[in-house]
Amino acid sequence: MFDHVIKVAFVVEDVAKAVEFYTRTLDLQIEARYPSGKGEGEDFVFLRSKAIFVELLPKKAMGDAPAGFHHMAFKVDSVDNRLADLKERGVNVIAEAYDAGVGGIRLADFEGPEGVLLRLFAKPGI
Repeated sequence: MFDHVIKVAFVVEDVAKAVEFYTRTLDLQIEARYPSGKGEGEDFVFLRSKAIFVELLPKKAMGDAPAGFHHMAFKVDSVDNRLADLKERGVNVIAEAYDAGVGGIRLADFEGPEGVLLRLFAKPGI
């Protein structure tokens, strides 16, 4: 059903420090930045390697979410179609398909074992 994991997301207190670590220490490249509306430097940042994206989510934009692992996302061609498939398989849907409002991204959330947040992710060009 899924080609591969495309993204792992982390809530971070200091976006700039996290970007510096992932780009300078691990040689990931900045793919995109999207304003969170929570102040300068509080962007959502997509970093990429050849195999996976790492998404940094500014703590200020994430409400009560604790710092650390947030979700694992799976690349799909159609969020709506894959979500329908998952519903037929009995998954607990947390958020129906929705547009993220930036970059043409479409998402849907569902629950994995032990309550792990799993996400369907579609973005033109990825």
